[in-house]
Amino acid sequence: MKAELSSPLPTGERARERGVAEEGRVTWRLPLLVGLALAIVTAVPYLYAYAVQPPGHVFVGFFYLWDDATTYLAKMREGWEGSWAWQNRYTTETSSTAYLFMFWIALGHIAALTKLPLIVVFHLARIAGAFALMAAAWLCICHFIQDRAARRFALFFLAFGLGLGLVIWAAGRPLVFGNQTEGLDLRMPELSAFYSILALPHFAWSGVFAALGIALTLKAIERGSLVFAVLAGLAWLGQASIHPQMPVLMGGATAVALLLRPARPRGWVAAALAFAIPAPYILYSYLAFVGNPEVERWTFHSKNAVAPETFSLLFALAPQLLLAAAGVPGALRRRTREDLFLLAWLVLLAAILWLPNPAGDLRRRFFDGIYLPLVLLGARGMYEAILPRLRSLRARRLIPFSYVTVTAIGSAFLLLAPLSVASTPQYEISQAESDGLTWLGSQPAGRVLCMPGVGLYVPAYSADTVYVGHYDETFDYAAKTQTALSVLTGQADIEQFIRDHQIRYVIWTIDLGSPPPSVLGPPAYDTPDFKIWELP
Repeated sequence: MKAELSSPLPTGERARERGVAEEGRVTWRLPLLVGLALAIVTAVPYLYAYAVQPPGHVFVGFFYLWDDATTYLAKMREGWEGSWAWQNRYTTETSSTAYLFMFWIALGHIAALTKLPLIVVFHLARIAGAFALMAAAWLCICHFIQDRAARRFALFFLAFGLGLGLVIWAAGRPLVFGNQTEGLDLRMPELSAFYSILALPHFAWSGVFAALGIALTLKAIERGSLVFAVLAGLAWLGQASIHPQMPVLMGGATAVALLLRPARPRGWVAAALAFAIPAPYILYSYLAFVGNPEVERWTFHSKNAVAPETFSLLFALAPQLLLAAAGVPGALRRRTREDLFLLAWLVLLAAILWLPNPAGDLRRRFFDGIYLPLVLLGARGMYEAILPRLRSLRARRLIPFSYVTVTAIGSAFLLLAPLSVASTPQYEISQAESDGLTWLGSQPAGRVLCMPGVGLYVPAYSADTVYVGHYDETFDYAAKTQTALSVLTGQADIEQFIRDHQIRYVIWTIDLGSPPPSVLGPPAYDTPDFKIWELP
């Protein structure tokens, strides 16, 4: 990633095509090699965890947001069973099916077709996302940036850069203006490409679809190409299958860019076509959220839906924001359609986060791919505003490399930290529990009474619905946890509870600290530490 003193960046479609042609075959070799590097390094903590599990224990397959990841496995299972509609299996309240979480359900269908375990397909999607995100990001980078050194810097910065959340952690997460701070870049995968690839594939693939949609939509507008518009529309539809609200933000940024830099009539038609393709599904998703009481209750029950604390967010994106700020004056000076699109994206996102608007509790879900506009503006800021002011050739070569290296410290932390906790109870289950859950998956579906520690895994291993299982997806999680504990430890009438809630399976684990419920008779699955009763 050798830095070079750059001349002012040329603009226009012809200049972009000339810049891409200059790279030749190297154009795609570099992003694919970076994708390969990401695929390899992000596999390290998972492979290590599988390798170091003591006898009698099984790694659950996840580290990062492991409880949420398990619910995605449950959604994949619904697709594996043949369904194309989602139903909340983490709560026993009536829950209608809805065509949501289509990305995960589609992965489940892929697992069924390939006969691969769900966890294998999950990680294959994550690995494929590394290659796809680097390739799609490179296409976007080449559309916006013509300087070859700036392109390489943008790609490496995007692939490995993280924020300064470690600084907040090192300072003890202090209170700022009465708010508790936290290292958001270490908690929110969607804020960086590296964490998206490392943790949850849907964030990486949302970035893929965003990068493809941006480049193809802007090309379609400039060329008036309906073919590019259709391809862009398919990309936006792919993004809508993950987070349906994101194409709305992208469409808003495109509209602003078009209003300030109008295109030919055919360009307007191309833009309209690109966003018309995902529009029906976006409308359906909106109606599902506001018209289906069960889905609406699930949506606004989420504790992660609100906008993050502002000071923490600024630290989480500080390296990207600082460079992007250096790139903003050039963008305002040029005011090309591409520049206006990037600026409009950031301004509209800020309005969604901090101004009253219909997004309400869904504000956090607009962060997908935020690293794209920040990196594009940041690379321009580095090579247009910062490096040309330096007289030393050595400094011009060293600063880009050093900047990426420093911002990669957080990524290295995310990669290495799990190695010290790979065999802790949070990320493993006993062999008896694993075998019991597998047995449960072979039985007819029903409602399950158990504690949430086990309930988290039940819908991922079987077609069953749990009384309590996940802090976000189980309604009245805290109250139900206490009720389940009372029933399973003999403090409440378990037989009456089973009748009232139409329970078919009861799971007892040794950590309850009380004898198994003798009134249920002999268990259908029986080990000293893990028992399952099947009820008539």
